[in-house]
Amino acid sequence: MKQRRLKVFAASLILLSGFVILVLAMTKKESMRELTPVKLIANAETMDNQNVQLVGAISEESTAWDAEEFKLTFAVRELEKTATKIESIETVNVIYNKLKPDNFIDGGNVFVEGKYDAKQNVIIANKVTTKCASKYEEAESAKTTEGSS
Repeated sequence: MKQRRLKVFAASLILLSGFVILVLAMTKKESMRELTPVKLIANAETMDNQNVQLVGAISEESTAWDAEEFKLTFAVRELEKTATKIESIETVNVIYNKLKPDNFIDGGNVFVEGKYDAKQNVIIANKVTTKCASKYEEAESAKTTEGSS
């Protein structure tokens, strides 16, 4: 009876250890640092070949869409709210080999997830999400106006 409990305990310990190792491995693999273009370029050496999430705005006149190859290339700059004149020059190039997202317009807010290549200053994106800032700002200002009446 004592040996049976010992076997059950050992098996449980092995399963629990395997589960913990699996969770830690997946967390490390899936974790990404959220950065702006200026912060990413400033930390380029440490972020080289790492998964990153880039937050910024689509640089004007930087977009190229190849519909035959499903290849979208563009540059990401700092958001207007956080950029200074010097910082607004910093951009990070992005290559995305999937369908062009909805609301993808020059100057629009964008969230990019992918692997960063510091030598070329480019992210090979596996996910691109856009947000139409003006649409949400108008909705927010409408709520504020209605609430003040």
